Amino acid sequence: MTNFDHLTQTLMQVFLDARVGLSLPVHRMLALLTACLLDGTPAHLTALAEALPDVETDTNVKAQRVRRFLSTPKISPQRVLPLFIVLLRPLLQQLPELILAMDRTTWKTRQRHVNILMVSVYFEGRAIPLFWVVWDRGGASSYTQWTTVLSPVMTELQKHAWCAHIPIIVVADREFASPRLAQWLKQTYCVESVLRLKRSAYLGDQDQSVQLAALLQHFPQASTRHYRQITVTKTSDFLVNVTITWGAQYDEPLVVIATQKGAKQAIDTYEKRFGIEPMFKDQKSNGFDIEGTKVTAPKRIETLLIMMALAHIFCTSEGARKEQAGEAKKKRRMGCLIRPVGLFLVGLKAFKQFFRRTARPRFIAFVRCLFSFMGLPLKLLKKVRY
Repeated sequence: MTNFDHLTQTLMQVFLDARVGLSLPVHRMLALLTACLLDGTPAHLTALAEALPDVETDTNVKAQRVRRFLSTPKISPQRVLPLFIVLLRPLLQQLPELILAMDRTTWKTRQRHVNILMVSVYFEGRAIPLFWVVWDRGGASSYTQWTTVLSPVMTELQKHAWCAHIPIIVVADREFASPRLAQWLKQTYCVESVLRLKRSAYLGDQDQSVQLAALLQHFPQASTRHYRQITVTKTSDFLVNVTITWGAQYDEPLVVIATQKGAKQAIDTYEKRFGIEPMFKDQKSNGFDIEGTKVTAPKRIETLLIMMALAHIFCTSEGARKEQAGEAKKKRRMGCLIRPVGLFLVGLKAFKQFFRRTARPRFIAFVRCLFSFMGLPLKLLKKVRY
């Protein structure tokens, strides 16, 4: 039995014990494709088919199996979200707050658009994918789509007692800067938000309103202003706090609306939104090369992202484990300790090395060590036939 088989069996057992309601064949294919990604296979349909271990089956037949799996309605981001939360618990429960970043990425392949709206959770400078919707047209997202991707995440997180005491804050860029969204989050889930504002917005109080663009014309660089309990846009009566800051090293001011108090707190929170940008890069050129796939159907992309998210969680967890164990050290630059490589890439490199260069006993020890770090009981792993 190969290292690939060992990891596949272990993943399958973990997925089964999570009780997310998937059938046995779906569990098996989910484990197989996740193991392929951890072995360094790009997220391309043909490459994944070729990487499947059934050597006696023609590649075209295996590719058709992968297509059917990606198209099946039996698996969806909604079904596997509880599994993501279970696997992420050891990382998330040590955080002082849960920062959820919402953003959109898009590309075009074979004359068709792939448009993904994703919610991720911030951890140690990077974001980890949690939930998404995919559509095959260009253009910006809508308020309905924002609530569609946020609702399941809020509902699932608030089910768990271990994170009941951890504040949840949603951060998002200018596309999502709507006081309606901030009001919905606050009133529906008691969740705070920090959203970057467009220059076309109007700020108002009881006496007057002014367009932000006009206000910024005379705003001095290297300064910060904070406006408490004002309205944004002429149609909203929901009161928010607005912070304008213009760092000396930046080309333009940053303007955010926040339901939480304090200018510094709002800016510090918003800056964690940028963790989703390297996450998208990890999904693309740094890691799984999702942009290079010829898959264009929204449902198939949606399912493909599930295996990528699982692989992302395992790689980030392994990177965090190595760092905590002193096996991956930060370097000092300009008087600060920084990571030369993100936790995801540290973990992905470790998986590739253990797959290809390690004897079976060492690989089994590696898998047990990682899954123990992730809080998965060893009794689950004893069910796996090594």
